[in-house]
Amino acid sequence: MKNLRIVTIGMFILAMLLSVNASVYAQRGNGNGFGPGNYCMNFPDLTDDQQAKLETMHTTQMKAMQDFRNQMGEKRARLQTLRTADNADMNAINKTIDEMSVIRTNMQKAREQHIQSVRNLLTEDQKVQFDSMKRGNGQGFGCAQRNGQGRGCGKGRGFNGRNFQ
Repeated sequence: MKNLRIVTIGMFILAMLLSVNASVYAQRGNGNGFGPGNYCMNFPDLTDDQQAKLETMHTTQMKAMQDFRNQMGEKRARLQTLRTADNADMNAINKTIDEMSVIRTNMQKAREQHIQSVRNLLTEDQKVQFDSMKRGNGQGFGCAQRNGQGRGCGKGRGFNGRNFQ
């Protein structure tokens, strides 16, 4: 009886610890990024002209990336259909994979073009800071935001192939 009570209390404590941990993780919020409408606006010493150009560039880049993501979604669906067919056509599967590779390459080229376009708007001091920020899954210059979830310019979540716009 005493052992059962100790086990029950131990399980209760474990459940409480797990729920607190999950709750804290789920509430990460904006972090150090910026919320909607603040695309790269908190980068040091931006002029009004730089801010306006960055907003325009951001909108153009978001539209281009959405088009690429839509194309990739269509190709993934096509690939799934081909994979699950009773008689899988390897030529069609390989062709679809090749088409997906072209889309990924074009996305990366568009991202890099966008980064260079942003750099071209910055002063030398801003470029030094921009170039010194890490780009990747860790902390760094995200230069994109979605619903204010910690993605934005400055210290915050960086970009990778899935979240950079």
